[in-house]
Amino acid sequence: MRKIVTLISLLILFVMVIPVTCVDAEKWIVKYRVEDLKTKHLVLERDFESGESNFYTPVFAGAEYNITLTVNIPMSVPYANLTLKTLLKHSLILDRYWETRYSPPPTIIDYNPNNRSLKIKQEKGRMIVSLYGKIPEGITENKISNAIILHKPANFIVVELLGPGLQILDNITIEVIDSKIFEYRNLLEEKEGVLQSLKESSPKVAPAYINLFEDVISRAKYEADQGFVSNAISLLNILTSDNPPREHVPSIFEEFFFPIIGGVGIVAVIFGALFLKARGRINYLLMVIEDQIRELEGLTFRVSKIDKSIHSGLEGVKNRLKNLVEE
Repeated sequence: MRKIVTLISLLILFVMVIPVTCVDAEKWIVKYRVEDLKTKHLVLERDFESGESNFYTPVFAGAEYNITLTVNIPMSVPYANLTLKTLLKHSLILDRYWETRYSPPPTIIDYNPNNRSLKIKQEKGRMIVSLYGKIPEGITENKISNAIILHKPANFIVVELLGPGLQILDNITIEVIDSKIFEYRNLLEEKEGVLQSLKESSPKVAPAYINLFEDVISRAKYEADQGFVSNAISLLNILTSDNPPREHVPSIFEEFFFPIIGGVGIVAVIFGALFLKARGRINYLLMVIEDQIRELEGLTFRVSKIDKSIHSGLEGVKNRLKNLVEE
């Protein structure tokens, strides 16, 4: 009798483990679409079965969305339950988290549309669920001091599908940005378009000007990657396509190079001065300023071959940064 009970227990345990072994074989959340809950505009849609993905607008921190997802349960397991769990905040526009759009099976257990979790029997079939909620505010920001706030895109888990043992079977993760990052990305796209136009223009723009344009864009990308989006925006705003120096007129380099290089230097000085005020991060901030110095040294060497007065101005900026590090 004991052997029979043990055998039955092992069989039940084996059956309970089956859902986990299917995770790698196929996705459980096979498609989803995201709509702005306020404007009703389509934001993005993904279909993992067809392989199609369309991204129309970014997802913003603090905004409210409707995520409609299709869950495919590949097999039935007796006495096993699955759980959909959201990390969204409750909507201020609607009075619920969930709205089911399906014909059983599968069966929802103890349905409560205002609960963050939705429990489902593991019955073979498909179900379509709409999830309403608000992306938490501030998840893209990291406040270092009153004067310094870093902005970085956040990969936010909107919803998770949990197995019988609360193991994660699948999830929906969406990139979330804020208005500052959105402004930077639009400005970067604009300046990269300007750069391409300069490269294709006739008569040809001076190669040194093209190289400098590329250097400033690269530096802006680096700043943004570190979270210093405001600095990246300031750098990009320095760039202009108005009356660029042409290859056959080297004498006007100073008129157009100096505002750009001077602007880069000013931003670098302000950048260093602000960050040196952030206590507890001195070593890191010194490293950032030293990196600025190395960038200017490379730029100074290149510009010295074009114009001596610009070279002299860069040397002054570089020396001021060095004084910040030594103080």
